[in-house]
Amino acid sequence: MRPVIGLSCDLAVREGRPRLELWSTYPRAIELAGGTPLLLPATDNPGHMDEQLDLVDGLVLTGGKDYDPALYGAKRHPKMRPVMAERQFYDLELARAAIRRKVPLLAICGGHQLVNVVCGGDLIQHLPDAVEGGEMHDGKPGVLAHEVDIEPDSMLARLVKADGLQVDSTHHQAVDRIGGGLHVAARSPDGVIEALEARGAFLLCVQWHPERLAADHRQHLALFEALVEASMEEPGLA
Repeated sequence: MRPVIGLSCDLAVREGRPRLELWSTYPRAIELAGGTPLLLPATDNPGHMDEQLDLVDGLVLTGGKDYDPALYGAKRHPKMRPVMAERQFYDLELARAAIRRKVPLLAICGGHQLVNVVCGGDLIQHLPDAVEGGEMHDGKPGVLAHEVDIEPDSMLARLVKADGLQVDSTHHQAVDRIGGGLHVAARSPDGVIEALEARGAFLLCVQWHPERLAADHRQHLALFEALVEASMEEPGLA
C-alpha cells in the first residue's frame, strides 16, 4: 500500500472568500516518488492537528510567505511579506506535533524556516541586507540558480549521492541562528544555510523547491523518495 503523505496548504483571500491553495507540483512530486498525497486544511483547533497526523504516514511542510519575527523576538523588517495569521497558527502547531511524534518530515522553503523557528532558532529577515549579492536567492521558480555545498557526512549527501547540487532559489529570508537539535546539511557559496536535518528521525529541511525540479532532476526526486520510504517504516524508526 502506498504511504499517505500529508501536505500543508497556503491560505489566501480570493474575491472576498478564503481559499486553500497549493501548487500542483507538490502532490505531483509525492506521486512520482510512490506516495499518495493528501492535502491538509488549516484548522484553529490544536487537537485536530494530531487527528490529521493520524491519517498520514509522512508530512511535507510547504512554502509560503513570511512568519512573524515576533516568534523569535525580532521586529518586523519593512520587506516582510506576512503569512495569514490563520496559517501561521496552524503551521506552528502542525510542525510541533509532527516533530514531537517523529513523523517523517520534509520541510520546503518557508517550511524549512518554520521548523528552525519551532526548534528555537531565528531568521535573517531580508537577505540583501545581510549577505552581499543576496538578491540572487530571490530568482525565478524552477530555474536552477546556484549550487549548494553539501556536508559529506549528512543524510542529504547520502540521498543525492553528491557533495554539491544545483538548486532553484525563490526566497528573501534564510535561517540565521540554528534551532536546537538541527544540523546544517548544506550551504550556498555565500554561506547562506540551504538545508538542515536532525538525527534520530527523518527530518530534512531545504531552502529550495525540489518539488519544482523532481520531474526532470533525479537528485531532487530522491528527497521525496526518501520521505516515502521513511514513511513506510515503523513510527520513530525513520
